[in-house]
Amino acid sequence: MWIVMTSSAAMPQSCMGRYGNVALVKLTSGYAATGTLPKMISDRARGVERLEHLGHHHMGKTARCAFARTLAYAEKEAARRNREGVV
Repeated sequence: MWIVMTSSAAMPQSCMGRYGNVALVKLTSGYAATGTLPKMISDRARGVERLEHLGHHHMGKTARCAFARTLAYAEKEAARRNREGVV
């Protein structure tokens, strides 16, 4: 089962604004059956079978910001992969 996970991104002091990470995560069958989520976006996290990090993006105030567009893409991609059974 594919899910979308987000987290805040650490950026240098020279970068103004907020940034966030977006990732597509494939859960192991045990985690998917119980409905629990991994605690972090990492290959080493318990319950993560595969991880595709989509990068860190600026969190703007509108739906046109990079973070919102990447999040929308990730949600569509996760739905497609769950529907088609992509491994």
